[in-house]
Amino acid sequence: MSNDRQPPGSPNGGRGFYPGMGGPPDPINYLREVPLRGSVVRTNGDWRRFDSDNEGIRTGNGEDDEYIGGLREIPIQEPPARERPSQGELWPHRETLSFTRSLIFYGAGSITAESEQACILLQEARTLRKKYHGGKGTSVSEKDLLKSAELDFMIGQDGTVEIFHPTLPGQNLVTVPSIADFSQDYGRLVEMVSEGAMRSFCFQRLQMLSASFKMHLTINGTIEREEQSNLLGTDFYRTMKIDNHIHAAAAPSAKQFVEFVRRKLETEPDTVVSSDGRTLVQVFEDAGLDKDHLTIDAFDVLADYSVYKRFDNFNSKYSPFRMADMRRIFLKTTNHINGRYFAELLKIVIDRHEKSKGHNSACEMRLSIYGMERHEWYDLALWVLRDWQHEDFPGPMTSGNNRWHIQIPRLWRIFSQKPIRDGQPQRSFLEMIENLFVPLFEATLHPEQHPEVSELLKHIVAFDSVDDEGALEENCSCQRPHEWTTKKNPSYWWQLYFLWSNLEVLNHLREARGLNSIAFRPHAGETGDPMHLASTYMLCQSINHGVGLDMQVSLQYLYYLDQIGLAMSPLSNNFLFTKIADNPFAKYFRRGMNVTISTDDPLLFHMSDDALLEEYSVARATFDLSMTDIMEIARNSVMQSGFEVDFKKNWLGSDYQRGLTFCDEKITHVPLIRAKFRAEHLALEHMMVHLIAAGKGDAVLREMKVQFSNARDAHRDVLFDNFEEVPSFPERGQL
Repeated sequence: MSNDRQPPGSPNGGRGFYPGMGGPPDPINYLREVPLRGSVVRTNGDWRRFDSDNEGIRTGNGEDDEYIGGLREIPIQEPPARERPSQGELWPHRETLSFTRSLIFYGAGSITAESEQACILLQEARTLRKKYHGGKGTSVSEKDLLKSAELDFMIGQDGTVEIFHPTLPGQNLVTVPSIADFSQDYGRLVEMVSEGAMRSFCFQRLQMLSASFKMHLTINGTIEREEQSNLLGTDFYRTMKIDNHIHAAAAPSAKQFVEFVRRKLETEPDTVVSSDGRTLVQVFEDAGLDKDHLTIDAFDVLADYSVYKRFDNFNSKYSPFRMADMRRIFLKTTNHINGRYFAELLKIVIDRHEKSKGHNSACEMRLSIYGMERHEWYDLALWVLRDWQHEDFPGPMTSGNNRWHIQIPRLWRIFSQKPIRDGQPQRSFLEMIENLFVPLFEATLHPEQHPEVSELLKHIVAFDSVDDEGALEENCSCQRPHEWTTKKNPSYWWQLYFLWSNLEVLNHLREARGLNSIAFRPHAGETGDPMHLASTYMLCQSINHGVGLDMQVSLQYLYYLDQIGLAMSPLSNNFLFTKIADNPFAKYFRRGMNVTISTDDPLLFHMSDDALLEEYSVARATFDLSMTDIMEIARNSVMQSGFEVDFKKNWLGSDYQRGLTFCDEKITHVPLIRAKFRAEHLALEHMMVHLIAAGKGDAVLREMKVQFSNARDAHRDVLFDNFEEVPSFPERGQL
């Protein structure tokens, strides 16, 4: 082999192979120094491809070809993400990067009739999702009408809000699939993901993805580490990480909570905190408690073995000393002191994020709306927007490092037991829907009449649905909410649909008026029926938890294909439902699913004041994650979040919306080779499903076998050509 063609890393530093370079190249970065054959460059806003050898050998006979240093310039359209260039620098030449691509078709007989059936079902399932998520929006004319100040609305017989314009009486401006449609589609999806052919195919593909990632790390792990070390200017602590799933009532650590209560007993013992006129010190005295009892153990909030598989015991942990009074005084937005202690406690939590104490982070905390009363939204708005007169943390409950979620507990079993007023018929599920959504439509249509709720909605980025998924459910079909009057709990999927349908209509209305929309990101797959995850697949942008996907490989593969986000909480799961040794987080991550780490309830599960850092630290050690893995998980947290586009551009790169390979590795600290590996494998899986579903599997397989054979022969020739005399070794003839 001549020295002028040595590969990078050879003794001469690859200077002959990459002309114009001085000294040893940095990993990956040297590929951006000069135009290579097949490289793409952006000059004066135009994309150009260079086609020729690096030595400048002339190719082509076109008289109009423009030559630059022996390279033929060919105008092309903007390249796909896998060849993304940046202004002023070259994208690494894809043939020079080391990748471990999946063998899409791998041997005679690998494409069977079952494979084709499975891929057809996968395509059908993905089409169902598009019907409910990412489907067609309102037309231009409908959007114009939705901007009108004369609109009226009502909750229709189907349990979903209908919007009308006076010029079109009786015509609903925003329609969504009905409960009958969803019941049928949900049933069909459950059938499909349970099909043997689909389960076998999806299991096989998930196993291949796991194997591909393992091989990628074996071959490219060193390159990833070296490339990450060359991404100067940031590190794990300075890169943004978002806690996508944290309940406000359990956001402070146990240590912060205890210290806060002790401080209040010392500085505000005579503050009246109860409607019966009792002061803070009297509440403690009546309970037989004093400052000497203010220890973490005595508060009894940290989770222990008593909460495993016991959601009822877990909920009771929210009450310090197991006393409802303590929860009401310190962890509620509405009480005798207007939720002041709760606000001050959360401001301590938010302050850590704002001041980047320990590392750069943000959060998405959840506040509850129960649907018990119509005025809950107004009460919450007053609490969030109040100008809190606190010497350390004054102002409203808004922050550049926090976005609010609204969690809606599935509490029909409690609401149905509320006393009925004189002359009122029996309670129905429709009342809860009215309490939840009527104030939102009123505030969106008439903000001048409901300024508090209107302003609150600007600070809400998502809705959540919470409660024990393992609770007994009553079977549902196409019942309308006004027909559900039994005290039994309706099915998870049925309740989820009505939250989705009304939120979908609200979002169409708000988008038409230039207002922020609200995502749907519920709890799912923490426990209970794994088919809950079929309904969230159809309806949601992302979910919280999702450990139940490990029991349903078809849904798991669908979540991978559509990159539905999973904000997982291994420490929370460990105490409640899934021991950390059995947590599928690492498996999901290595397969390329869109997973990130969140804290859930620091008050109950974490020992330090920085719960998110604790979660990352435990995950890194438990799941044997590299720093590249950790940075990818952090990047996912920003992608999944409801923070605004400008915020994400700041922490992901200006072109992040175009895909993973457009995220700026100098900001995310995720090496380019990892981003391309993820993006390329996802593209290959989509392509494979399309080809097999179209009945082209066998034809492509035959061609692939020819190409693989040619590649193998070329590989052998390269090896043999570099021997002066090919030595003898066992099975040499196989080459």
